[in-house]
Amino acid sequence: MDQPEKIKTVRERLLHFIKKYLRISVRQFETACGLSNGFVSKNRTVIRPVNVELISKRFPQINPKWLETGEGEMLRKEYNGEVPEKDLPYYDVDVIKDFDQIANDSDIDPTYYIHVSAFYNCDCAVPVFGRSMIPDINDGSMVAVKEVSIDSLLPGEAYVVVTKEFRTVKYVRICQEDPSKLRLVPRNLEEFDESLIDRDQIQRLFLIKGVITNKVI
Repeated sequence: MDQPEKIKTVRERLLHFIKKYLRISVRQFETACGLSNGFVSKNRTVIRPVNVELISKRFPQINPKWLETGEGEMLRKEYNGEVPEKDLPYYDVDVIKDFDQIANDSDIDPTYYIHVSAFYNCDCAVPVFGRSMIPDINDGSMVAVKEVSIDSLLPGEAYVVVTKEFRTVKYVRICQEDPSKLRLVPRNLEEFDESLIDRDQIQRLFLIKGVITNKVI
């Protein structure tokens, strides 16, 4: 794990650990540790032992001595060089109605965090309501998503599609007759119709990398 020889202030060390190692937002770090909003920005030279304990309990890989003084390695020896599996923030909002709140504001607090190793590189998890994607994505299921560029579109995969007019969860395919258009295909074709949109209508695109169903057996 690359790091400067010595980072001078507590705030700089916290930011280095959060941004370079954990790769999460400051607010996500503060929430995960049970720290107050703005904690990181306020800690410049000294950090209280009780807060070191809170951080170490949540992230045991951090070296407390390094955090307090800047001496030694950032990580404990048993974690040195290891890339962490970060917990995934879950937002309890309707992906169709309120997804913009998450996509446009990184400071919104998650409802809670989930740990699923297969979803380690996703951005967040949200619930999906509606019947257009059943049985692949049941009404009320949780989906783990990763924002991607339109140029990296994988035809046939399921996406959260964000346009100026609407947000939807559909399989996305390229129109063979006109590659400038995309087909938004529901799984439940008995109740819902396929639609066609211009490629440049898409403002943001989130690949659905996993589904946790609410089906009770």
